[in-house]
Amino acid sequence: MSPPRNRERLLVRVAACAALIGVAWLAFQAIGWLGVGLVGLFTLFVAVRYELEGDLPVGSQMTPDLYAGQFGKSDREHAAERAGRHHEWLGRLSAARLAAGLGALLALSGFGIFFGLEFGR
Repeated sequence: MSPPRNRERLLVRVAACAALIGVAWLAFQAIGWLGVGLVGLFTLFVAVRYELEGDLPVGSQMTPDLYAGQFGKSDREHAAERAGRHHEWLGRLSAARLAAGLGALLALSGFGIFFGLEFGR
């Protein structure tokens, strides 16, 4: 499958941002600014966790064979395969960083306005 072109990538990012803003609006309608902060915090949590884990396996600490198999597989790849996988990972990482930035923005604005309205009197 070929990677998306710049125009497609831009449309996907706009659609994802619109969806996140829609979810934040629904949270605002349900429980106010606290909901916007919680949606932002959840988005930030998922994006940072994806950045940290990437394509590595997810498991408990009791599964060292799972981690060893993943690292052993990457050692046997040719340089071109490793470079291609790294390029794909960088594309996904930029999307995760966009989500982390939007999540941080929503969390800061939601919690900031919530606490400002509650304790600013």
